[in-house]
Amino acid sequence: MSTNDAVFHRRNKQIEDAIDAQNLKQALQLVEKRIKKGEDTPFLKAWKAHILHRHADDAHHRRGIAETLDLCKAEPAVTDLETLDILYETLQKIGGHEDTMRNIWERAAKAKPQIRDIQTRWFTYAFEGDDWKSAQKAAMSMQNNFPKKRKYYIWAIFLSYLLAVDEASPEMERKLFGTLAYRMVSKAAESVPSDPKELLSPPRALQSAEELLLLVKIYESQGRHAEIVKILDSENLGIKSNIIQNDWSFIGVKLSSLERAEMWTEGLSYTRELLAIPSIEQEKKAIQERDDWAVWHLLLIATQKINSTETSSETQKFISEFTASQPKSRNAQLALLDMAHSSFQSGSVEQEGLLSACQGYFDHSKSKLYCFGDLLSYLPSLDKDLVSKFVEYASKASIQSEENGPFRGVAVINALKAEYCFLLSSGAANVTREKVEDFVSRCLMEYRKTDRPERSSAPSTIESQPTDDLYVLAAMGLIRFSRAWVPSKQEEIPDVMLIRAAAILECLIVDSPHNYQALLLLVRIYLRLGAGSLALKAFSQLSVKQLQFETVAHNLFTRLATIHPHSAPPIEGAEYKDFNPQSAFVQALNFYKSADLTSTRHRSNGLDYGSYVNTEGTIELQKRLKQSVCRRMWALEAKRMQRLAGGDSMGRFDELAGDPSPLIDQRMFDAFMNCEAPSQPTFEQLMRLGPLPQAHWIRSTQVTDRLFGLLKDMAAQKPITATLDVPGFDDIVSGSSDPEFTPSEIECTNTNLSLLNLAMYLSGSKSVTSGQVDESLSQVEDWLNSKLKALATDQACLSPMMLETAVFSQSDAPYAPTWRFFHAIYSILESVKALVSLCSIATKKGSKTTKLPKYRVEVLLDLGRKVHQSAQANVRALKKQVSESGKLGSLIDLVMTGSGTGEDGPQLRGELEKTFDTSSLELFCGELMESWDEGLGGVLAVRL
Repeated sequence: MSTNDAVFHRRNKQIEDAIDAQNLKQALQLVEKRIKKGEDTPFLKAWKAHILHRHADDAHHRRGIAETLDLCKAEPAVTDLETLDILYETLQKIGGHEDTMRNIWERAAKAKPQIRDIQTRWFTYAFEGDDWKSAQKAAMSMQNNFPKKRKYYIWAIFLSYLLAVDEASPEMERKLFGTLAYRMVSKAAESVPSDPKELLSPPRALQSAEELLLLVKIYESQGRHAEIVKILDSENLGIKSNIIQNDWSFIGVKLSSLERAEMWTEGLSYTRELLAIPSIEQEKKAIQERDDWAVWHLLLIATQKINSTETSSETQKFISEFTASQPKSRNAQLALLDMAHSSFQSGSVEQEGLLSACQGYFDHSKSKLYCFGDLLSYLPSLDKDLVSKFVEYASKASIQSEENGPFRGVAVINALKAEYCFLLSSGAANVTREKVEDFVSRCLMEYRKTDRPERSSAPSTIESQPTDDLYVLAAMGLIRFSRAWVPSKQEEIPDVMLIRAAAILECLIVDSPHNYQALLLLVRIYLRLGAGSLALKAFSQLSVKQLQFETVAHNLFTRLATIHPHSAPPIEGAEYKDFNPQSAFVQALNFYKSADLTSTRHRSNGLDYGSYVNTEGTIELQKRLKQSVCRRMWALEAKRMQRLAGGDSMGRFDELAGDPSPLIDQRMFDAFMNCEAPSQPTFEQLMRLGPLPQAHWIRSTQVTDRLFGLLKDMAAQKPITATLDVPGFDDIVSGSSDPEFTPSEIECTNTNLSLLNLAMYLSGSKSVTSGQVDESLSQVEDWLNSKLKALATDQACLSPMMLETAVFSQSDAPYAPTWRFFHAIYSILESVKALVSLCSIATKKGSKTTKLPKYRVEVLLDLGRKVHQSAQANVRALKKQVSESGKLGSLIDLVMTGSGTGEDGPQLRGELEKTFDTSSLELFCGELMESWDEGLGGVLAVRL
């Protein structure tokens, strides 16, 4: 390093140290001193503007912005990389100057077209910032200025395609870039030599399967499906070419393209060619790969679309010959059933013919767990009597089944699922207690009859068995159909049935600790019972990782902040997140942060490696995670938990919680077993804790979060600079086409909106009138009085709220809390905490804020404290009931005999006695009582 360079770096280091120490005044003096001594470079000018922008002083701040923008427009254009980086960073922090951020790089590239670093930096910044238009310009510039680098040409094609499919781009722009991508990639395809023996090809010709997949994506976006088929049939780029080499993924592309292009004759011919049985014995193994449902699907739909008797007969014969050759083929058997169904729909086959086909499929596949799911697409086409006839047939056929090994009893499972679906679920309102008890009893009996693997000393190694479904079905039967013959509050599932179902599933978990469906159902059951600590414990056994925080974690996290916001007692050997819900939320939110960083790295690497389709998938995944409804909910719920239960500040999630951008919903629900009739809601829907929260729920919760944020700033006497627009109550709650709110959430949202109005008025906002203030004060007072009535206890320590939300026994005494009790109490306490904070600010001596009527504030504060005391009295009353002498014995009796729901019949009682181990049942009931007691203690810990 030369002496001049060393001096330059030493001087720069002095400025950097001053900036790092937040000594911006000294940093500015050092820069200005060098400029005055003649070092008047764009680099120092940009640095000076950056430092000025960072000043807290408004005059300096505005001067920094102005000088930055002047440098961006200067002539000649800035071309020094370090200067450009500083200008870009400053513009990023200022915000709102996206066009300028693009232009500084574009102007620099035009001024120095042969300096590759400028253009690659321009491309990288634009690509990582999701600025496809700027990145496309940079790629086009690079492929023009550096034509020997072929990847720049492909990058230009790829970025043109991203612009074409970007929904945020204007329609005309999408068409323009779509056409450009199509023309460029077509030219690259045409450049591939037709002779595969030709070693040299033009540099811009397609050279890999990944690049050909990019062509497919571009052609699909343009609706050119017939052209895709033509290319995949060609010698130079076809499926048999050196580039593809019979890759099965491209066969799938051809199948879908034939269907989308509606080339039915060609599709029928191609699928028969793929499924043709080889004559040579050694080649028969290859048929297993081609025996793919995508092939059969096109064969069937092409036959339907051609719609000729001759074609249908030929296809029927073809499938029959295939099944004769490959009798174990599931797809071929399903194709036969599908043909029968199509014939029935067209009127050429009677219902009895379809019934016969369904029975035939059951006979062939009854020992496979997929059998019931496959038949579910066809059986509903039959009338009720024939469906009942099928269920009777399946039941008899399953009893005659003689499977051994792991598939023993699977035929019975399929028959029981069909019975549940078509005899019980389809007529759920009229199901009798006797039918349900008989069904549950048979499920339990069949499970006992099945041999299980011996339990090892390390039970975590035991894998799930097919017959686990029998216990899950038994639990589902008790939960699903008990509403028809057990009086229940608010048409809810009786809580006593949830307790019995949980006991059955806990027995299953002893044998199969990895059964995902049972664990997931247990999470929901424990949450509904208000046993939050047990829900956390069951959820930890699912070992949720990575993307499952987006797709699966909602089963625990939804409304958890108003059910179980506090930490449960530590579990020996467990991670902190397994008993502390705040820790679980933080881990989930950390996943989103790390996933964003990882995705950015992967998509940049994917571009370098030429993996364009995977890169597009990564971009789409990153977008979905950024705009995830779950991510927004978890941030809001983590902050709510901290308000209710204390703990570490969740201020780091403020920006995320208040994000107003559109939402993307990726929550998955198919991990739950579902055997409901097609006309009925899924079983998972019946087990939800209130309506499914979506965009309007987010807006509602953001209102509460904004209320607490404003109150915090006002208490700290921070200047309120932001203008808060308060949405109307009807706009939030009634603006949703589907219900998203519980009754408690509707009431408290209305109250919190009124409190936000009052807080804004106190902060000096001119948008809230005196009339609105009076209306808000009255609304809050009315709400407080209504809560006092709901929480008022009688001589038996019962309140209207307890009567609506507690678990009740046959004696009509409150047994224990439920999720509805915790949810209502915590929602009330949160609003009361906001009220007390508001009143404290309003009555603070020496405060210069706008005043509220003193006597009304005192009335609200007194009512708020009374509501808090009444809530605690309700909790203490329930806590006393939970720990009452003899409660453990009565809970065991409830599980064993169904007390509280009427006595069980002898059949079910006998099966339950054989199912439950006395000591294990006692342990289960004891843990449930401990969880209730701990949960109630958590409410008592909430302070105003």
